[in-house]
Amino acid sequence: MTPRQKDCLDEIKKYWADNGHAPSYEDIKERLGAKSKSSIAALVAKLEERGYIERMPNLARSIRPTDKSHAPSQDDQSDDAPPSPPKKTKPLKVPMPPPLPEPVSVVASEKDPWD
Repeated sequence: MTPRQKDCLDEIKKYWADNGHAPSYEDIKERLGAKSKSSIAALVAKLEERGYIERMPNLARSIRPTDKSHAPSQDDQSDDAPPSPPKKTKPLKVPMPPPLPEPVSVVASEKDPWD
């Protein structure tokens, strides 16, 4: 993680702690002193790609830090410490659809309805 990405992640986490919801790109831009929102979009995209944040596409203020963002990064660990083993992901819980109704017997009538 680059120092700029770490600053961005720290600001996202701090904003969540202070306000209880995600910051906008404009909020992050002001806090980091960036010149454009496109530079913030690039930082956020890299953080998402690396698993430090999650966001829902096309939804405002949907940035959310992940569990990985709270763990020290590889850059923060000393060279003497062994790397941490990868975390196991939790299985996705998908609700089951309701059961199908019982089949109904259909008996054809002897009389042709088209006559």
